[in-house]
Amino acid sequence: MKLNHKAILLILLIVTVVLVAAGCAATQNPYRTNDAEGYNISIKFDANGGFFTTNTAVIVDSYNLADLPKDSNGDAQIALLSPDDSRRGKEAFTAVKNGYFLAGWYTQKTEEGYANKWDFENSTYSVKADGDYTASEPILTLYAAWVPLFEIEIYDLNTGAKVNSTSISPMEVDMAHIQLPSWDEKTGSVLMGKFPKYDGYTWGDVYLDAEGTQKVEGAEIAHPGKLNEENATAENATMKLYVDYMEGEWFHITTAKQLVSNASLSGNYILDADLDFTDQIWPTAFMHGNFTGTIIGNGHTISNVTITQTSNSKVNTGLFGQLTEDASISDVTFENTTLIIEGGTRIPGASFGLLAGTVSDNAALSNLAIDGKVQIAADAYFGTDDYVIGLLCGSGEPEIDATNITCELVGENTQGITMTVENGKVVLTAGE
Repeated sequence: MKLNHKAILLILLIVTVVLVAAGCAATQNPYRTNDAEGYNISIKFDANGGFFTTNTAVIVDSYNLADLPKDSNGDAQIALLSPDDSRRGKEAFTAVKNGYFLAGWYTQKTEEGYANKWDFENSTYSVKADGDYTASEPILTLYAAWVPLFEIEIYDLNTGAKVNSTSISPMEVDMAHIQLPSWDEKTGSVLMGKFPKYDGYTWGDVYLDAEGTQKVEGAEIAHPGKLNEENATAENATMKLYVDYMEGEWFHITTAKQLVSNASLSGNYILDADLDFTDQIWPTAFMHGNFTGTIIGNGHTISNVTITQTSNSKVNTGLFGQLTEDASISDVTFENTTLIIEGGTRIPGASFGLLAGTVSDNAALSNLAIDGKVQIAADAYFGTDDYVIGLLCGSGEPEIDATNITCELVGENTQGITMTVENGKVVLTAGE
């Protein structure tokens, strides 16, 4: 029998209308459809104040009693699947509630909490095979038990002010191993992990008390929070940490390359190892700039630094151009350091020294030692007395031993320059 094109289109249109109508009916009353297909038993999952990724508060699983396996007593056994079970495939849905974690699914909800947590792995639900059921009336409702996320509140140890807080879920994090911020071995900067950053400050030592007497040792800490799974309640959900923040951005330095990469005139550095600059160039910013930062040496050594003054525009040169009144350097030794003042260098108005061109009176320098040499090219321009070259520094009088610093003229001495050192200052005199 042949159908013309109009008849075919008419049949397709009728089928489409029927499918749309059936879809609408299923959306409005899914139990009616389930009953029609013989699905006469249903289990309801109540998101209980949350919602599923279906944007609904409830999902329902329906079963055909006749198809369910029976036990020795003839009772039907239902192996429930949690809403997010991967075996559901595309029908797997996650329940969520902002600020809470899902402690599990419980058969009872009370004013005190919840009771009878369902064990999806080991439990089945029994149904009398001769019972009278309808899918529109669930035989069991499981309630999502929501518990507020555990909190870590962070306070500034020095001011007592609350800096921030972070939320963690004991269902996602091993509560016995919360990683504290740590120092990146490659960059030397701090890795905050799950902890919020405190703008303008760097994470420091951590304490469990506001008085700063219970210091946290190690790289991790245990949250005291405990989840009572029997009734889905939490104890000690909030942990307070008191941090001795360091003002500014700090770096823990273990290699010369790290110091070079993070060089800043306002930078703050803690040395955790000796630094060898044999294959690294000392930061130019340090060499000529006004250093306002901090270096805590922890007894370590910075060695084999060579700095060369060739510029005719920079007037302060040394390991640091100028150590300002805000600069702080402590507990560090500069070893085998060399300052080279080459020919063609600007001398008028300049201030040179192995440590710094200029050291301000209030610069904080303690437990600092330095040895090395100053090399001056004999053909540099010295046609003026408006310059100062020091073994330690050109300008300033820091209380640092300079006896291990030497000075020498190098190269062809076409001007007949003679050199003397008086009170740590280099005096150059041109020949007649």
